[in-house]
Amino acid sequence: MESELTPFAALKGNTAVVTGAARGIGFQIATTLQGAGMTLLLVDRDGDELDRAVKDLGEGGPVVPVVAELTAPDGFAGVESALGTVPPLRVWVNNAGVVSHQDVADVDMAEFERVLRVNAETALRGCQVAYRAMREETDADRAIVNLSSLLADKALPQRLSYATSKTAVETITHYAAQEWGRFGIRVNAVSPGYVDTRLTAWPADDPRQVAKQEAVSTLALRRAGSVEDIANAVLFLASPMAAYVTGTVLRVDGGWHLA
Repeated sequence: MESELTPFAALKGNTAVVTGAARGIGFQIATTLQGAGMTLLLVDRDGDELDRAVKDLGEGGPVVPVVAELTAPDGFAGVESALGTVPPLRVWVNNAGVVSHQDVADVDMAEFERVLRVNAETALRGCQVAYRAMREETDADRAIVNLSSLLADKALPQRLSYATSKTAVETITHYAAQEWGRFGIRVNAVSPGYVDTRLTAWPADDPRQVAKQEAVSTLALRRAGSVEDIANAVLFLASPMAAYVTGTVLRVDGGWHLA
């Protein structure tokens, strides 16, 4: 049995929202927060994948799935409604996102705007929903964690749209942390480097995979990250262990920023 003296005991029995939770990093974040004893409110646009995620989480704890297209005008309505059926909200993780690959000269404006809507606008709207749900709970630690990317700081070919959206996520993080700190709401971001997920499982001869392997070989730790690496960083920022941490972008990149 988990000791009540562990630094994550304060999370137990409370609710965490994770967007983009059906697969990859989002699913691992959900798994890790469930392991800390949290009730999960999982959000994804893909109902079939979300059903599989709930099944895979098994009997580890209460899970409430919400199928939602977060870019829609009423995309968060189902989430807000579900918040009324679960224990107090203590953790909100904005993980929903898409990738895009286009040379700068060829960037299509519709695609550029789509990536910004999915990655940045939904993060902002998620922060706003979390703030409204959390601001009156002044007697407890509350945390919002946004998923950024090291590409916000480090340029790679064909990543302009994605990198721009993640730069916006970091700016949202800084402003929300500054404005909401007086309510005791902490807002931070995790900035992953190369992480092995289904989205990055390219064929060996794919130029993106070749570039990835070359880049990984230059990292201080000489390996790509795992979804567990990212989820553990989120757990830290979500927990009272990070009670004096806000407005921070935590790099989880194996030393990529040093290369």
